[in-house]
Amino acid sequence: MLRLREGFTLTEMLVVVSIIVLLMAMLLPAVVKSRESARSAQCKMNLHQLYLGLAQYRDIKGNYPPYRWEDSAVVNKYGVVRPRWQWIIADMLGRPAQNPDAIKAAGTADPTYTSIPLDNEIFFDPALPDQTSIRNGAYGYNFQYLGNSRNLVDGDIRTPMLNYPVRRISDESRTIAFGDSRGGNIPHGGHSMTLDPPHMRPRSSGVVDSPSPSRAAGFDPYGPDETGTDIVIYFSPAEARHLDRANVVFLDGHVDSLTLEELGYALVDGIPQPQPANPGNTYPANPLNALPWGNNRLWTGVGLDETSPSFNQIP
Repeated sequence: MLRLREGFTLTEMLVVVSIIVLLMAMLLPAVVKSRESARSAQCKMNLHQLYLGLAQYRDIKGNYPPYRWEDSAVVNKYGVVRPRWQWIIADMLGRPAQNPDAIKAAGTADPTYTSIPLDNEIFFDPALPDQTSIRNGAYGYNFQYLGNSRNLVDGDIRTPMLNYPVRRISDESRTIAFGDSRGGNIPHGGHSMTLDPPHMRPRSSGVVDSPSPSRAAGFDPYGPDETGTDIVIYFSPAEARHLDRANVVFLDGHVDSLTLEELGYALVDGIPQPQPANPGNTYPANPLNALPWGNNRLWTGVGLDETSPSFNQIP
């Protein structure tokens, strides 16, 4: 006589399902962290490649590149007028920053080439798959201390450049070259091609600026200074988008993942705040006197913040 096999009871099935759900809940954070770690590793590889391109440019030219050539008479071999840093080191990275055919096709319709996507995967952070704009992309350049090419009189290319060319850095291991940048918007966007330090450098003596919301007292004319819907804060700090850390590459070639606090920023609700040149100044509508003072020691080229008594004694 055949005996019919009994099936699972409802209680048994619920227990099995509960165990599976519990195991998935336990494994999901590990899977997510593993995926984020892989993205961070790819980002670090990209930053190291950017460093290699920068180092090659420095070895050939004898100085670091400007963040952008301000003179409209500067046109590269692909027809790009006033090329940004991505184009300036592109030859050292093996391929153009943007599609040269698209540059030609755009003509005068897109004079800043912001609607033409980046075409070199080195500029793509896997944590920002849709951020391919040359202006609002993933990585920013520490141009304030390495290649600030803005002129003494804003918009007048006949006057001297503020801090370019930079020919000598005394502490390469503690000087950031490139990193994950946020831009002047939250969570991302608005001139993220630049990477701003925690607080603004004092203006150079005699700088004459055109009116702009970012040109407040104590601010040097750099960072996101254009108006627009993608610029909410006139400041492009690092962005902690890799496991709550920002990836940065230093001038000696080493790459690190640092918290925003380790990078020197003053934070409010986890968001870096723009700070004026001196601790006593205040930024419009922002009571920064109540904040800890930011520290630029990883940005200045000498391993010291400007407030250090020894800063101006570095030979």
